[in-house]
Amino acid sequence: MNTILQNAYPSIEEIAGCNCFPSDERFLRGSVAVIECIQEIPCNPCEAACKHGAIEIGNSITNRPVLKEDLCTGCGACVSKCPGLAIFIVNREYNEKEAAVTFPHEYLPLPKKGQEVDAVNRTGNIVCKGIVIQVNNSANNDCTTVITLAIPKEYANEVRGMKRLDREDAKALHECICNKTGNTDDTIVCRCEEVTSQQIKDAILDGAVSLTGIKRRTRAGMGLCQGRTCQKIISRMLCGMTGLTEDKIDPDTARPPVKPVSIAVLGGDEND
Repeated sequence: MNTILQNAYPSIEEIAGCNCFPSDERFLRGSVAVIECIQEIPCNPCEAACKHGAIEIGNSITNRPVLKEDLCTGCGACVSKCPGLAIFIVNREYNEKEAAVTFPHEYLPLPKKGQEVDAVNRTGNIVCKGIVIQVNNSANNDCTTVITLAIPKEYANEVRGMKRLDREDAKALHECICNKTGNTDDTIVCRCEEVTSQQIKDAILDGAVSLTGIKRRTRAGMGLCQGRTCQKIISRMLCGMTGLTEDKIDPDTARPPVKPVSIAVLGGDEND
């Protein structure tokens, strides 16, 4: 049997066995979350995002999420909050012939409502055509666009994204970044994680339009100083690419502790 450890994506058997795959009865009632998070990792934003209590992690942050399908309304608030981009909303009852699949999409350019696109499965392979029925880019999504496609019903369990649209301006955009930032490709921007200027540029070309987007792609800002050294440099690089002013670039989300602390502060004996 194919496994996530062998192929870097979960099999349908693994997903079905992790307490997160809705029952056929629940699918008949419309939109519902499908959580394809099958490994025990320290992560729980999905639990906090669900205002209906439909997702439960429990006391240990490394527990796999459990979907309480009767409480799930299919609202989709959890989709953009998952750092692993592993939550989807599936509506098998969208209409007589089509299902609707909602997924996170962090690439530019964005599709437009009504546009026909190539729908892809978990491996990134094209399986069918889909029609864009919604592009949700609200502020609540924290720069993660959420897209909903209408697809043939028989692909509801397979489609989990769309093929990235062509970027005809990629070469010109790369030249613009190089000219405006003044950094050479091997300049270290984030000293803690040893992220180079080229890696930052590549992340911007890949669609990152925020400090959080760059951090997710490169780990810049995730080191000991929590971005206090590199954040301003990265902001200027973003400005050089996008034309935005620095006041329009949202600050990164700080994670505790915001600065290094001693083990004693975290619970050690002050006499040690």
